[in-house]
Amino acid sequence: MKLEAAARSDVGLRRSANEDSYALAGSLGLFLVADGMGGHVAGQVASQLAAKSTVEALQKVRENDATLTEKLRYCVAWANRQIFDAADAKPELAGMGTTLVAVLAGAGRIALAHVGDSRAYLIRAGRIRQLTDDHSLVAELVRRQEISPDAAHDHPHRHVLTRALGVRRRVDADLAELTPVAGDVLVLCSDGLTNHATDAEIAALVSAESVLDEGCARLVDLANSRGGEDNITVALVRCIEHDAGGD
Repeated sequence: MKLEAAARSDVGLRRSANEDSYALAGSLGLFLVADGMGGHVAGQVASQLAAKSTVEALQKVRENDATLTEKLRYCVAWANRQIFDAADAKPELAGMGTTLVAVLAGAGRIALAHVGDSRAYLIRAGRIRQLTDDHSLVAELVRRQEISPDAAHDHPHRHVLTRALGVRRRVDADLAELTPVAGDVLVLCSDGLTNHATDAEIAALVSAESVLDEGCARLVDLANSRGGEDNITVALVRCIEHDAGGD
């Protein structure tokens, strides 16, 4: 399996600092996006720690016999502990946390882990499928059919997360695996994109652009053209060669 990847991160039009981070560790098969919270400094620290710690943890276990999913589970747990301990050690960082959405590729498979409301999508043959369920208050209300998806978009508590990295000593990540096919594109993004772009628009822009970096740029531009109310980060990972069939 051969993959190519690109990413863009933009402060947006309303924020003074960028609390998002990403990592494209192609040699490890790891790609991730994190969206920090807890104030400008704390949010930046949390998302940067998530990216750095996840990569470092994978370097420790990359040669283990564990499955891709087990490796990602370990990496998320390690990153969570690093953020929690950093917040515990410095009063100015108290309460910080971050989302995390990460994919790990190897042996013809791709594992996915996520915590929070940053998302992963799969675009295959022009069609898009959301691979993650938001860990947020309004997403839970939608799943319970207590509010509509339209009402969720403008809900006053739409930014309240029910799960985040670094807030508690332990965290449970949602985990999954899939088998990609050539041409598949994985989209990893913070809510600065999904608050302004529909799934159909994301699929259309990505499918229309053969250069991944340009696809990232167009998605960021779209979010900014609609207000850019938050930091915007998007990573695109394309499977350019694979012999196995898909899920």
